[in-house]
Amino acid sequence: MVKFFKYGLSMFVLVIGGLLYINWVPDIPHDILAKKYAGGASDFIDLPSGTRAHYRMEGNDAGRTLVLLHGSNASLHTWGPWVEALEEDYLVITVDLPGHGLTGTTAADDYTYPGMADFVHEFTNTLGIKRFILGGNSMGGGISLLYALDHPQKLDGLILLDSAGIKVPAHAAKKSDPPIAFRLAGHWYSDWILTGITPRSLVIDGLQKGFTNKSLITDEMIDRYWELVRHPGNRRATTMRFAYYRQDNGELPVADIKIPTIILWGSDDKIIPLAVGKALEKRIKGSKLVIFSDVGHAPMEEVPVQSAAVAKAFIDRLP
Repeated sequence: MVKFFKYGLSMFVLVIGGLLYINWVPDIPHDILAKKYAGGASDFIDLPSGTRAHYRMEGNDAGRTLVLLHGSNASLHTWGPWVEALEEDYLVITVDLPGHGLTGTTAADDYTYPGMADFVHEFTNTLGIKRFILGGNSMGGGISLLYALDHPQKLDGLILLDSAGIKVPAHAAKKSDPPIAFRLAGHWYSDWILTGITPRSLVIDGLQKGFTNKSLITDEMIDRYWELVRHPGNRRATTMRFAYYRQDNGELPVADIKIPTIILWGSDDKIIPLAVGKALEKRIKGSKLVIFSDVGHAPMEEVPVQSAAVAKAFIDRLP
């Protein structure tokens, strides 16, 4: 019996070891990724804290300044369609948030919402931006909400797209269908795997959950997500961020926000259901919710012209 048990245990270890060996995906050095993804208007800025941030500043220097924050495991590239639609009228700044894209890990090694909001404050101050309009998608929306609570004097307006920041109402929780990677991240028993084993199929699953129009999911998009998540330190930062999500209640006091706010949402969002957008509209006084039919979690990519037009109309009405 003991001999049989030892034999079975040895076989189990060999099988697990073989699976790990076959599926192990190494990091990609920063320089290789920068050569591929830091083209065009890309630039890097060294912040006082010691962090080096990847960002793009594009558009009309004489127009109002719009700072855009991407969602979880995305990058500044997600805003490309909006930059194209808005750069004639505004100065549009996009940035890779901590633990994402080519910014990678930060000196503070803090990937919580407060840590991210502090990064945005340091980044905009270092660029010398006095006042601006802040926009955010998903995680970037949650960070935007916290920034608005912490630094209202810096903002002229707030644009939220399928935003995090409050709990999913109980009646809508069953409609939520987050990607497999989101379900696994932040757990002690799976984080050690995610930091080394990140199959391309996980990225495909995440994008399939995020987009209603699947034809927009190209091989180039999949590769960009898959490669940038393998920037040194990004996968570890992701597990730390999701561990924070699981400890925090995910509920910001958004009713305290007095800044003019527009809320954009895809009707088919499976990651953060539309019910969250409706709850945000009720809690943020004076805000307005605009719903895009047959659209998923990223209106700025699925319906860039229509969603950018809503944002432009909002910006042009600001004092």
